[in-house]
Amino acid sequence: MRYNLAESPVAVLGRRRDKDGQVFLAPELVDAAERLREDYELAQMGPRVAQNWERFLTGGDRGGFRGDSGLAEGPRAARDRVALALRDLGPGLGDVALRVCCFLEGIEAAERRMGWAARSGKIVLRIALQRLRRHYDETYGRSGPLIG
Repeated sequence: MRYNLAESPVAVLGRRRDKDGQVFLAPELVDAAERLREDYELAQMGPRVAQNWERFLTGGDRGGFRGDSGLAEGPRAARDRVALALRDLGPGLGDVALRVCCFLEGIEAAERRMGWAARSGKIVLRIALQRLRRHYDETYGRSGPLIG
């Protein structure tokens, strides 16, 4: 676990139960939200600025100089994955997913910022996460590639 689950609004909704005792967000929807968040956070990383020590540790057979060695390959790929997922969700669904999953904005705050009626954000978020899960399944398969 990389962070405190209490800080994620999606994780909170994933623990919350309705009047029938069912969780509001199924675990696979919470997983999709966390995958989007991890990609978003990875996309924020900058290029490598430290010395590349691999060539010293491997006897010079790896980590040689490349013209683009300072560019961050992982963050670029993560930005592409986030953009593709949000584009697939479209306006509205992509907005609420970005605000709640990536910016960690609470549902009530997201509703206010987007001008939605109170308590409508949870339902729209669930729809967005269902579509996001479908996007990941169709694009990468059930297990999908590892992030990073």
